[in-house]
Amino acid sequence: MNTTPENNQQTDNGIYELIASQFSWAPLAVLYQYLKSLDTQEYMPMLTALIEKANLNDKVNKQVQAWEQEHINPNRTRVIVKLINHTDLDFEIGERTLQLNADEQHATQIRPWDIQAWKFDLAYTRRLGSRSKEMFKHFIVFGDEEFGFRFDFGLHVNTSFGVISPTLTPVRSHTLTSIGMSPIQCTTRITRTASEEPYGFTVELTLS
Repeated sequence: MNTTPENNQQTDNGIYELIASQFSWAPLAVLYQYLKSLDTQEYMPMLTALIEKANLNDKVNKQVQAWEQEHINPNRTRVIVKLINHTDLDFEIGERTLQLNADEQHATQIRPWDIQAWKFDLAYTRRLGSRSKEMFKHFIVFGDEEFGFRFDFGLHVNTSFGVISPTLTPVRSHTLTSIGMSPIQCTTRITRTASEEPYGFTVELTLS
């Protein structure tokens, strides 16, 4: 059976993905021997860039964990956003519904291959005995007409009244949408939620 260039490319990609999947558990001695087998003069810039991004990711993760563990005002919901930019594009902040102030850390520009984290402490004002309520709903736009994306997020608390006490159910929304003429692959997932009021959460955004 003859193999086409497309089939060869798919086979190569499968091998690369398989190798990459092993890096999370392979012994350091094995990885060391593998790296030695490469033409280091050719691949060193790529390896150096990967190491720098891994270090940046560790730094951002530590910042996120510190924010998650901070004690904050019980009338404020803390939303933490981690963004991973797997593209060679940069994005500047545009239209938004948030009031950005100096007391909180927010992004103003996303650089190529960047990893950032932001925190937002948003008002949580549910009164005792109150019905279901939308606590907040916001959006942030980055980029321009060619390459851009929009992040929407919010918190709605549903209340059902029982015999003894009401049951509260937080509903957290998070969407990441490519809005430029040239599409960007966008994914979003919640990585942490607080089980009690004011129901803080952490969201990870990925651009590729």
